[in-house]
Amino acid sequence: MARSAMPPIVHVKGRVEWKARRAKGGNWVAICDPLKLTLQAQTWADLMEDIALTLNAMLKDLLVSNELNRFMKEHGWKLAQAIPDSEADVRFDLPYEVMSSHGSQRALCQ
Repeated sequence: MARSAMPPIVHVKGRVEWKARRAKGGNWVAICDPLKLTLQAQTWADLMEDIALTLNAMLKDLLVSNELNRFMKEHGWKLAQAIPDSEADVRFDLPYEVMSSHGSQRALCQ
């Protein structure tokens, strides 16, 4: 069985900060004020995965709508390499930091 090729990864030179807390119902909620995004997940691990997936989807949408360059410039971010010709399959890697109001949970994801 042939393995499908993984989409090329485009690294973003930048960083975004999220604030996370556990809601009264027990779920984790993360807020990214600079990007005006809010996410909710049942576990801390799910929240970390959802943040990465959301950032990738947002950057892909901006790429498709030809707004990525303007957006990157507004946030002071740069691409580490050129976007491949097959931009539909590209994955973006944007480092993010998550700080919890509970103090003990902190993650730097790159």
